Amino acid sequence: MKKGRIIFVLLALTLSISGLAYRLYNIQIVQHERYSSAAFRQRSRMTEIYRERGQILDRNMISFTGRDTEYIAVLQPAIFTSDTDERKWVAGVLGTEIDEFINFSQYNAEPRVYTIGERQAEELAQRNIKGVSVIETRKRTGPDMTAAHLIGYTDDSCTFGLAGLEKAYQDILTSNNIIYVQATTDANHKYLDEYGYRLQRVYGENPLSIKLTLDYHMQKLAEEVMDKMVVSGAVVIIDILSGDILVLASRPGFNPEDVSAYLNDEAQPLFNRAIAGYTPGSIFKVITAAAALENNFDSSRTFECPGFVTIGDQVFKCWIYDDGSHGTMDLKNGFAQSCNSFFINLGLCLGAEKMIETAKEFGLGSVTGINSQRISEYAGLLPEPSDLQSDGNIANLAIGQGKILITPLQAANIAATIANGGIRNSVNLVDCIVNKNGDIIRDLKKKEWERVISRDTAKKLMEMMSATVSIGTGYRADIVGYGGSAGKTGSAETGMFDDGKMIIHAWFTGFFPYVEPRYAMCVFVEDGTGGGTSAAPVFAEIASKIMEWEEIH
Repeated sequence: MKKGRIIFVLLALTLSISGLAYRLYNIQIVQHERYSSAAFRQRSRMTEIYRERGQILDRNMISFTGRDTEYIAVLQPAIFTSDTDERKWVAGVLGTEIDEFINFSQYNAEPRVYTIGERQAEELAQRNIKGVSVIETRKRTGPDMTAAHLIGYTDDSCTFGLAGLEKAYQDILTSNNIIYVQATTDANHKYLDEYGYRLQRVYGENPLSIKLTLDYHMQKLAEEVMDKMVVSGAVVIIDILSGDILVLASRPGFNPEDVSAYLNDEAQPLFNRAIAGYTPGSIFKVITAAAALENNFDSSRTFECPGFVTIGDQVFKCWIYDDGSHGTMDLKNGFAQSCNSFFINLGLCLGAEKMIETAKEFGLGSVTGINSQRISEYAGLLPEPSDLQSDGNIANLAIGQGKILITPLQAANIAATIANGGIRNSVNLVDCIVNKNGDIIRDLKKKEWERVISRDTAKKLMEMMSATVSIGTGYRADIVGYGGSAGKTGSAETGMFDDGKMIIHAWFTGFFPYVEPRYAMCVFVEDGTGGGTSAAPVFAEIASKIMEWEEIH
């Protein structure tokens, strides 16, 4: 019994010593780096200078974020120059006061960082002041960042997204991979010369990136054209075959580095007009014509245009009213010339229900689907047929006036559906989530489609849209030499006035090239002069530059 107890005690001691030995081995060998790093940090004064964040990429893995260079001046208080003239010079370069350096010492050694410009970085590097270093990093945003309305912005530390995709995908883009500047101290917080100042990287989980359907070069090109030709408005381009959004641009733009400067701006530069609702005006005639063709309307039937239509005590003027009339119009010519008289008569023949039903088939009055990809969008507005009992209300609907709102994105999707032979694809803006190697972690695209009009109807609409450019109101949208273009102009009365002048929104929605269509585009110009004069030239300029760029590349 005694012997057994001794053996038990010896066995227990052996196990305890073995466990202790294993624990020591694990701490000192296996996890040496981890514990050493933790202990080192405990006696360090650390200042964050860079926090890694996932990128927002285009369809070709070109990044919208982190494209610009940023310079950071790091002051090292424990070894910072004591020369008064040098301190004054540094303060001047940094745009601060010399008093800010007064408490620098070996007991106040925590690094100080200042974001500076390229010129300041060059001056500091050339002067080579003791205790001053310059670090070059990647800047999250810049004053000319492409697709700023969609990308959004973060807080100053790039830790939290505050708007746009930066906010919507905060959980994906964020990380705890941080680079610090550190000063090592003893237990009394005195700076230790032998360790010096150094960069220390703390690793967390690697951030993931968001891959969009946007094309960086097309987006940039469209925005450059808008900066020259559009004060306020939007441009949307969709890949006809896939439904992918290639361009989603809004103007006026803004600098995401200084958002506060725009908060009270009456021009509302922070507002994304590409996914906001506006009165469509005559681009809605595409829907009216589609409803007529789908309901077996005789396209050779004519209506007379004396320059106006009188319904009860209401007079609906055609745009040509001041210059005369269109005379006898059939569907193709009425469409190409955007004749209000023809389409009001056509709408009265059809009735409100058929037009609204066709509008819903094209996706009007509902979101396109990018809201499921965490992007807020306006659904638009369609009246109920029961609200359009009078002929006057039906007439308004037929020409895109009254209680109806659509977004530039929806307008581009109308053109894409027609050019795709009557098939409406799911619209996508976010493609997938990828890791740092570009491997797909999660696919976010919807790949669905539905036929909304017959192929024959789509073909006839394409021909009418081509006629709009070749002989009608949209002739300024022609892209000669690049396969031609097709579309529909729109001039929407808003009922609002500025200095006695009615505010009119200008539209052009169409596709290019006409031969083997690839891209659908909507151009919206807020407070323009007319679809043919304000929006169509922008369409032509962007379309031509895209085709030219593709030829070169």
